[in-house]
Amino acid sequence: MPSIPDQLAQSLSRIGVRYAQSPVPRFLRWWGGELRACLPVRWRHRFHVAERAVLLRRDDDAYAVSLQQGSALEELGRIPALPAEGLPAALNGLLDEDFREVRRILLVPSDAVLRRTLHLPAAALENLAGVIGFELDRQTPFRAEQVHHDSRVLPHAADARQIPVQLGLITRERMARELADVDGLASTLSAVDSADAAGARAGFNFLPAELRARRAHTFAWLMGGLALATLFFLWLGMSRIIDNRADAIVRLTAEVEAQRDEARAVTRLRDELDAAVAGANFLAVEKLDQPSMLLLLDELTRKLPDDTFIERLSVTRGELTLAGQSGQAPKLVELLQDSVTFRSPSLSGPIQPDSRTGKDRFNIAARFGKPAEDGDAPDAGR
Repeated sequence: MPSIPDQLAQSLSRIGVRYAQSPVPRFLRWWGGELRACLPVRWRHRFHVAERAVLLRRDDDAYAVSLQQGSALEELGRIPALPAEGLPAALNGLLDEDFREVRRILLVPSDAVLRRTLHLPAAALENLAGVIGFELDRQTPFRAEQVHHDSRVLPHAADARQIPVQLGLITRERMARELADVDGLASTLSAVDSADAAGARAGFNFLPAELRARRAHTFAWLMGGLALATLFFLWLGMSRIIDNRADAIVRLTAEVEAQRDEARAVTRLRDELDAAVAGANFLAVEKLDQPSMLLLLDELTRKLPDDTFIERLSVTRGELTLAGQSGQAPKLVELLQDSVTFRSPSLSGPIQPDSRTGKDRFNIAARFGKPAEDGDAPDAGR
């Protein structure tokens, strides 16, 4: 049963393969290229990140030391192969201080590596290491425990069903001999690869994982920590801003409700004031509309004969009602019609004689208004 680290490595390998086959890497490369194209040339070179590695290749009795940065290859010099214990000091003397922490890769001769190109189904990329382990017996004369092997996926179409994969292997005896030749440098190596015709690395790593030099990645961890701290403080600042906005909204809502309550109170007071003013004006208007009693009595005194006396006089909203006795009761309506103050006088009941006084009882109804009212004047002549 595979161990937990092996299962984790297989899972990460599947994820990496699916990511590499997805359009995301191509989009990110295109997007990064477009962004760099917008920068000045000086800044464009500064933001260009390429993998750097120091390559050591055996050439007769010396090792050729080259710096590979991206696809560019620059030869830095040569150091003697013997004595082997002097290689670390000789290499450090050749390299600048900036290059001493760069990954170191030993290039073995191309004839020491057996290569085979395989065409595998696209689904095999999810477990490429396992598939290559089964293919070793069929494609090479060696068993898995006799060699160190590695593979690399060759360029292919994104939708290809058959994926070209190049298999490379080196015998364990040859690997041990090559590592022994570099002596103290073996512990500083990050990879063992084969050299191509131009002297660059082919793209394999035959060095077992337990023998590879561990890189501290201090700068990467520092940058990662700073990035996490930046994200944390950004989140903290954004959450604080959101809390402040929420508090401001609550405060403004309370102020708006208070203003609404004040507005409602002002509206109620305005309505009450309007009602009070309307009531006061109603009384004043009603008082103005009521006829003057002095004018009423003066007009009745002038129009009614001397043998007429009033028993009951009622004035309501301009309506006049007279009840009394008179020796000339039938003529009273005619007398009142000649007045410009009274309008539409008429008997509101029969004339009845009173045997006790010898006069006639009458009831007259008429309208009474101010003398200056012209709108009601025509009613007098009806």
